Amino acid sequence: MPQSSLTAWLQKPVPVAKPDWKRTKDDYKTKPRSERNAQQSILTLSAPLPPSNSGLDPIQEESSRSLAQGVLKERAPPSPGRPLPANVDIRSCTKADIPAFRQINSLLLPVAYPDSFYREILNDPLTANITQVATWHDDPSFKGKEKGRLIGAIRCRLLGQPVGTSTRQIEHPTKPMLYLSTLVLLSPYRSHGIATHLLNTLVARAINDHGIGSVGAHVWEANAEGLEWYRKRGFRKVGTELGYYRKLEPSGAILMRKEVGIADLLPSIA
Repeated sequence: MPQSSLTAWLQKPVPVAKPDWKRTKDDYKTKPRSERNAQQSILTLSAPLPPSNSGLDPIQEESSRSLAQGVLKERAPPSPGRPLPANVDIRSCTKADIPAFRQINSLLLPVAYPDSFYREILNDPLTANITQVATWHDDPSFKGKEKGRLIGAIRCRLLGQPVGTSTRQIEHPTKPMLYLSTLVLLSPYRSHGIATHLLNTLVARAINDHGIGSVGAHVWEANAEGLEWYRKRGFRKVGTELGYYRKLEPSGAILMRKEVGIADLLPSIA
């Protein structure tokens, strides 16, 4: 996990005001939606922050961009030590967030989650505890006072046995794993490490509340940039699962896992 000085961490974030749009390298990726637009589904941490002047809502703008822009060019990873932008609020998911959460997942991911996926967030306290959303506020002073625009989310599961664990290891007690079911972020907001903050804050919560020992995720085997994103955040390859992405070619998934430690309890820094 990236580290930074105490001075960088204590730096007070300031509101972000309509920066110039610059496309550079994608920094985080989700499961690609199809072989045709797999690259467009890549999430990044280093695109500029909105609001844009397109007149579209964030989800409409994402859809239009996916159709028009083609494969995104490579970009440099975000600089370390940046606090969460003042315009962004990371909080628990509410019933009012579900429609936007569902729409973002449908837009960016190759699978259609069933209704139960979202009902569990509302009805199961454990699932609610390991689900968070990121919302954008044009005026940061309204954070906590209004809903804001949902721009990203993370939803996890607790696994009693970490993925990629051998039969031999199962004989010995292990701590539960926090498994990433979905981690999504709309492309206009991929700028200041928002996805990393979503991940880091939830990992710290899961350590404190559930005593997890690791974090895991599946990554499409052809998604080299996504694999690199995980590696930069302390994940390592622990296995391969053939045929995981049935609609893609190649169809395999790489199992990525990270053992957690004291550093993961430090305040989130992207």
